[in-house]
Amino acid sequence: MAEKKMFVRKATGLVREIGFLTAILIVVCNCVGLGWQKRLFQFTGKAIVPENTYVLGLPPIVMAFILVGIVVLFTVWIFAILGAAMPRSGGGYVYMSRIIHPVVGYAGSVLEYWSIAVSYGLIGTAVFEAITIYAWMAGWGTAWATPEVLLVGGMVIVVLFAALASFGVRMAGMLLQVMFWIPAAITIVLYSVLLTSTPNAMTTGIQSLTGLLPVEFTNRALGQGMATAFTGDYWAAVDVAILGAYWAYIGFAASTFVAGEIKEVAKNLPRTLFVANGFVILLYITISYVSANAARMVGSVTTGGNTFTFFSAYAFMSYGTGGLLPADVGKAWMPNIAGFAASGAGLNWFLALIPIFAALWVANDIPPFILTSSRIIFAMAFDRVLPEKLAEVNERWHTPIYAVLVTVLVAFVGNFAESNVFVDAKSSLYLGAGHVVGTFLNADVGVVATDIWDVLFFLLASLAGLLFVFRKKDIYDKSAYKPSVGGLHLVTVVGLIATVTNIWLLWRIALGWPWDYPTMYVAGEGGTWSAWVMTLIIIIVALILYYYYKSKGSRIGVDYSTIYAEIPPE
Repeated sequence: MAEKKMFVRKATGLVREIGFLTAILIVVCNCVGLGWQKRLFQFTGKAIVPENTYVLGLPPIVMAFILVGIVVLFTVWIFAILGAAMPRSGGGYVYMSRIIHPVVGYAGSVLEYWSIAVSYGLIGTAVFEAITIYAWMAGWGTAWATPEVLLVGGMVIVVLFAALASFGVRMAGMLLQVMFWIPAAITIVLYSVLLTSTPNAMTTGIQSLTGLLPVEFTNRALGQGMATAFTGDYWAAVDVAILGAYWAYIGFAASTFVAGEIKEVAKNLPRTLFVANGFVILLYITISYVSANAARMVGSVTTGGNTFTFFSAYAFMSYGTGGLLPADVGKAWMPNIAGFAASGAGLNWFLALIPIFAALWVANDIPPFILTSSRIIFAMAFDRVLPEKLAEVNERWHTPIYAVLVTVLVAFVGNFAESNVFVDAKSSLYLGAGHVVGTFLNADVGVVATDIWDVLFFLLASLAGLLFVFRKKDIYDKSAYKPSVGGLHLVTVVGLIATVTNIWLLWRIALGWPWDYPTMYVAGEGGTWSAWVMTLIIIIVALILYYYYKSKGSRIGVDYSTIYAEIPPE
C-alpha cells in the first residue's frame, strides 16, 4: 500500500540556532522603529486637553501606552501558550490552520505575510526618511531626498538585507545585535539629556533652533484655536490615543514566526515574549513621559483657568488643526525635545546623533521582517498549499532561499508606496491626481492597509487561543507550558479577552481611524476604502490559491486531512 503523501519532507530542514537574546531582539526591534518616535506628539496634537487636567500628571498618550500595554500582554500570553505547544516556523498560520480551520489560517496568514513583507519595503525606504526628518536639527541638507532616491535607496536596502538573511538565522542574529546596541546606546544618552534638562536649557535650545521662545509657540497655538479644538475630556483624549499606542506595539509576537529555529523553544519562547514586550512597554511609557515632562517645563500659558505649555503647542501645530510652524522647523518628534535640551546645554554634538538614532532604530526592524515573513510562506509551502519550491532550504545555510526571494518582490511594493513616487508632483514618475495606481500605492494607504491586516491576523490568532483546549486538547495536554488556576485553563480566558479586544480594534479601524487618517490625504489621492479593497483582493486571491494547490495536491494523493490534523515535523 502506497504511503500517503503529507508534508514536503519528513523534516523542515531548518535548524534551531536562535538564542535567548536574539529571540528577544527579534520582538523588540520589530516593535521599536520609526512611528514610536512621534506617537507622543502625533496623538497629543489630535486631542488637546488642558495639561492641568492630566490624571496623575500623565499625558493621555502615556496613559494609553499603559492601558494598551496591559491588553497587549494578554495577546502575548496567547502566543506564548500556542507557540510553546506548536513550536514551528510559521507561527500564527500553524495555530489557526490546526485549531480553527485551514482556510481561515491560510487567508489570515496571507494577510499577515503581506503586512510584514510590505512593511519590509516601507521600512527600507523609511530609513532614508528618518534622516530627513531630523536633518533640520542636525543642520544637514535634504535636497537629495527626492521620491526617486527614496525608492531606489529603499529597494537597495531590501535586497542587501535579503542577501544577508540568506546566510541563515545566525548571521541575521549577529547583524541584529550590532544594529540594536548602537541606537540603544544613543537612547541611554537621550534619556540622560532629557532627565537632566532644565527650563533654562529648554528655553535657550528652542529659541536657538527655531527662532522663537517657547511661550511664543504656545500663544500662536492658542491663537489657532488649540484650547477649543478638541471638545472631549482627558479620558476622551486617552480613547483617541489608544489606537495609536496599539500600533506602536505591533510586532509583539514576531519571534513566534521563527519558533522552529529557536533553541529550547518550549522553555525560551514564553520567556522571550514576556521579557521583550515588558521592555518595550517600559520604554514607551518612560521615554514618552520624560520627553513630555521636558517639553512641559517651558512655554506655560494659563487661559480660562486651563494651562497649556510648549508640549501641547508643538504637538497641536504639528499634528492638530493648527499648523503654522516657523519655516524650516520640523514637526514634533520625541528626539527633537532631547535636541532642544542638548542645544540649550551646549551639547551640540548630540544633534548629529539624532538622525543616526532615528535611522538605526528604523533599520533594525528589517532583519526581523525578512525572517518572519519568509517563514510564513515557507510553512504554507511545507503544507503543500503554495509552490513546494518555497519550502526548499539551502543545505549549508539552512535558509528557505526561494521564500526570501519572493518576499523581496513583495517588499518592493512597500518601497513604491512609501516613496510616494507615483503621487508626489515633484517625482518624474508622478501619474497625476486621481490615477488608479496612485490611489492604491501611496504611503498612507500602505500604512493603513498593513494595520488592517495585522489586526485581522491577531484577532484570528486570539480566537485560536480561545478554542485551543476545545479543538486540540491532545496538543494542549502535551505542551510544557499550559498555565491554569484551579483547573481553569487560562488560555481560554485570556483568549476571550484578547478576541474581544481585537474585535474592538478592528471596529475602530472600520470607522476609518478618524483621528489619524480622516480622508487618506496624499495629494488628494486614495481613501480608507482603498486599503479595504486591497484587503478584499488579497483574501480572494488567497482563497483561490489555497483551493488550487489543495486540488492539485489531492490529485497526486496528498492527504490534507492528516496534514491539518497534526503539527508539522521538526
